[in-house]
Amino acid sequence: MHQVAGPRTAVTHAAWLVQPAYLVVEVALAVLAGVRYSLADDTISALGTSCSPGEGGCSSAPLLMNVAFIAFGVLQAWGAVPLLRQRGRAALVGWLWVLAGLGSVGVGLLPVDAHPMAHSVVAVPVFAAQPLALLLHARLLGPGPVRRAGLALATVALLGVFAFVGVLGAEHWSGLAERAAIWPAKLWLPLAVLATAGRRRPAAGPPPGPPPGGTAPASPPTARGR
Repeated sequence: MHQVAGPRTAVTHAAWLVQPAYLVVEVALAVLAGVRYSLADDTISALGTSCSPGEGGCSSAPLLMNVAFIAFGVLQAWGAVPLLRQRGRAALVGWLWVLAGLGSVGVGLLPVDAHPMAHSVVAVPVFAAQPLALLLHARLLGPGPVRRAGLALATVALLGVFAFVGVLGAEHWSGLAERAAIWPAKLWLPLAVLATAGRRRPAAGPPPGPPPGGTAPASPPTARGR
């Protein structure tokens, strides 16, 4: 039986549909508020740090980035609720998305300049649980372009994680590697919603039968002669 999508379901789906907007917010803050900030070389967390005089690779509006971490993290966790109501691997995927979302919330609440150790700890699920959630979520789907897209995005995310660990602390490329690890999940989540909605759409029913006590029309109907 197909469940009727109510307002609550629509809101939950919207929590994942808006996730790509995170990329827009991040890039906008890097361009407009970043102080000598490089998308390729500076980490995302640096956008949530205040700038000291003469310092670069930070933000003139760190609160906005930290609010974005929290808001999109909450929405990511909330969007996983339908998966938590299922069993088996689907529930596992849901909890991984929740864990990664809560990690993002922690990153926003504990900026790296004020709480460096705690920030590093709460950021771990974003790099560990999130790419794994993306990979397993894509594998839940049947064969098709959405599944292939998910597997490709998961591959990019996992390679990004390994690259980020390798260049962490280096002068260059940490920002690019971190974005390769984080951004694919934000692009996948709306695809997952659309794929699930398409899978649950009721199939067309059989053609209606003859009325009670009547006879079925000729199939195919014959044309009247001239």
